[in-house]
Amino acid sequence: MKNLTNISSLMILCCFLGFGCKQIKKSVDETFHPNDSLVRKYNKENHFGTNGEYTGTTKTTTSTQHHQEKIVVINGDTVNTTELQGKAKDLFHDIELLKQKQTPANGKEIQKRVNEFLKEMNLPPTGKKNIGAEKTVVKAKEGMLTASELQQAEEKLRKLPQYHNKEIMMYESVHFYEDGSINLALQHPENPKYVDAYKYKDGSWSEPKPVLARNIERRTFPLSKMNFADAQKVIQIYNDKAAEIEGAKPTTTVYISIWDNGMRWFPSTINGSRERYDLQFNNDGTLKSFRQE
Repeated sequence: MKNLTNISSLMILCCFLGFGCKQIKKSVDETFHPNDSLVRKYNKENHFGTNGEYTGTTKTTTSTQHHQEKIVVINGDTVNTTELQGKAKDLFHDIELLKQKQTPANGKEIQKRVNEFLKEMNLPPTGKKNIGAEKTVVKAKEGMLTASELQQAEEKLRKLPQYHNKEIMMYESVHFYEDGSINLALQHPENPKYVDAYKYKDGSWSEPKPVLARNIERRTFPLSKMNFADAQKVIQIYNDKAAEIEGAKPTTTVYISIWDNGMRWFPSTINGSRERYDLQFNNDGTLKSFRQE
């Protein structure tokens, strides 16, 4: 990789692309012009000629025909330096042509050409486009589980070996999150004075983790009397109502609160820019009441 430190100069080029056409031309001149003393010094130290040719020594391997080929390794892939210096020379040539155009799109074209070179060399491209792609991936992963997926999660919870042939008692709350995870706590299968926390993520339940619990008798509710899939009903009803209220925002998460051996769905209020509403849901997720406060 020591033989490829010259590629860092391309990164410097990308940093200059936001300053406008004239500044781009000046930056590219300073980076690539063969008469610049800094570039000559850099190329000399890193064994690159003014036209992108490689002049240093590298590790060599001998082919079956006994021809020696200079190779380097980039991100785990071997690259022939003859091919590398040819591509670098083409890059220098293309950038010189782009500089001569002096068009408003000059900077974008230069960045595009540099990114093409980096891609060929198995290096990540620079610029804002890659950041936007990452944001798109994150957004695509968001979203509470569908009704069928929630039902599957509930069935897997019932099949936990420690609760085989035992009633599962939920403790305090059950949270359904926008990333598809579920957080809850269960009364211990052997000792009713203990409580364990569980998390559902990527299709499976975690190992139990001890919880410091209190008022267990008043904060438990049987799983047999609730349905995880009803969370989809609650979120749909809530967001439908929120869409009718000025300034109100939709919700991406819902949860069950347990108290006095009963359960209640939340969120239970919708705040608009001018009005506030209260919602109550039945245990099966259907709307019980909706009124302005």
